[in-house]
Amino acid sequence: MNAPDFEEIARHLTDRQLALALQSNGWQKYGGQEDLYSRWRPIALGGERVKGVLLPQDTETDDYLELLSQAVAQAWKIGDAGIRSILERAAAVHSLGDEVKFHKETQSHRGTIPWTAGEDLHSGAQKSMAVGAKTRKSKAAYFGNANSFIAKSFLDSVLMGQTEVGSYVITAYVPPEEVYTERKVNQGETIPLVGRHTGREITLGMVDALSAARESVDHFNASGSTYGFLDNVRRGVCYELTQAVRSLIRDSEGAEIEVELNSADDLFSGAPVQRHRLEFSPSDYSALETAGNVFAATAAAEYVTVLGSVTQLERPKPGDPGVVRLDVFSGSRANKMRVRLKVEDYDLAVDAHRNNLALRISGRQEVEGRYFWLYDPEILELVQIRPDGPGESVTPGEQESLF
Repeated sequence: MNAPDFEEIARHLTDRQLALALQSNGWQKYGGQEDLYSRWRPIALGGERVKGVLLPQDTETDDYLELLSQAVAQAWKIGDAGIRSILERAAAVHSLGDEVKFHKETQSHRGTIPWTAGEDLHSGAQKSMAVGAKTRKSKAAYFGNANSFIAKSFLDSVLMGQTEVGSYVITAYVPPEEVYTERKVNQGETIPLVGRHTGREITLGMVDALSAARESVDHFNASGSTYGFLDNVRRGVCYELTQAVRSLIRDSEGAEIEVELNSADDLFSGAPVQRHRLEFSPSDYSALETAGNVFAATAAAEYVTVLGSVTQLERPKPGDPGVVRLDVFSGSRANKMRVRLKVEDYDLAVDAHRNNLALRISGRQEVEGRYFWLYDPEILELVQIRPDGPGESVTPGEQESLF
């Protein structure tokens, strides 16, 4: 058994926590000086005295971390399997975080999964965690690209662990204390007091949303009504979550989501680890598909005027209509939008892209799958893009005067 990094463990625990761990594993305190140090030793069979551990208590001394590291190392050396298990788990807790496992059962060789089923498993896990982040900012039946900043920043900090043999497993580790904001915080700007959420809060939000989805499926199977899904939007059930769970159970014999929340105080006091486990089966697919269709219908078309820069252009050949993609600055909850333009408008979009100009366009916004589209578009004006954001409007004939 390889020893963990004792100094790394010591950096993330307190002497009080280590004392709790020793006490919960049958060690006795046998001396010391109040607020300076204490001495601990395990109870030996037959009353034999064994070497103990000196545990520092004064965090203000220069050698506190060094002495605490030595105490951790000594406890590992002379302790039994119980204290070693706690210290090993402490290393995992502080270096990795809360553990989230997504299991998928398939008829395949042990430790393998069909490629497409594995892609669905990864997609379902990613979408589930993204929903957990998005629902911290707001609840919605259909998100699309809304609330994407907090979801992306959260997923960027999640670690993927090793898979396990047997039922195929994706393991994710979430930093419980890391703080995520609902919007980008510029350098030098104070992090807002509201609109900030910890990794633990996001993970618990995902658990609650999945629990609500499980209850909604059971209600649908018993009554044939989608009311349970609609009522549980307030708990995070949404179109994206129905898609996530469908991906988890597609081409499978069942799926399970297991979350283990590792709290340092619980760990060192010997308290049971907080675990959540949810199961879905292929028979749930129909209910989730029906609910997804209902939620998708709520993303009704709306007329918007958006301002955005042209980042992609595509058309079959010169002289034909084409499709452009806008990075949206304002006017829509979408971050990116696709627009099908007639010939003359497409040529204008090409000029805007070439000359670093933004477009202000009106039209009917609709959501199709993962993408926002703008139909019946009308280009109202070109807008110059300055370093600090879009600036004054420009008529199509004026752009040469800007450069």
